[in-house]
Amino acid sequence: MVQATSSDIPSLHEFILEAWREAGPSAWGWTGATEASVQELASVGYLGRLISNPSLKMFLAMDGDRVVGFAANRRVDETTVELAGIIVLARFTGMGIGTALMDAVTKAASTDGFKEITVKTEAFNERAIGFYGANGFKRIGRSSEELEGKRVDLAVLRRRIVSNRTGRD
Repeated sequence: MVQATSSDIPSLHEFILEAWREAGPSAWGWTGATEASVQELASVGYLGRLISNPSLKMFLAMDGDRVVGFAANRRVDETTVELAGIIVLARFTGMGIGTALMDAVTKAASTDGFKEITVKTEAFNERAIGFYGANGFKRIGRSSEELEGKRVDLAVLRRRIVSNRTGRD
């Protein structure tokens, strides 16, 4: 796993578009996304702003020169970061890439002195909820947000970070 830099923007751009093409608008994790919003998310300008944001860290899983997985966290407050998401190309799922990305995010958060990580995912997305549970997250509540004009019910999960040496609870 590598932390994304501005030199990764072209590869990250291609990755986001490929992940969207593979998953499509009805896929879990893409709720509320539209072709236009994904194009904006994948734009060089938007990615540049994200990578230069000091409150955000982005991590990439690589297969040679190609991005096959992505994770990001963003600072919420002095003790908490939010996992902004993990995306792995469909044909690379089940290979431990998501877990390795989770470990990179957790290690970075711990090194930076954060004490917990939160994440939100669709309340019906049992696959993601199971993944987060297997990685030490506990469900702490629900919320509802409007995405692209649709109301989406979300599960809110939290994982405490105890040690900055292992990144594990």
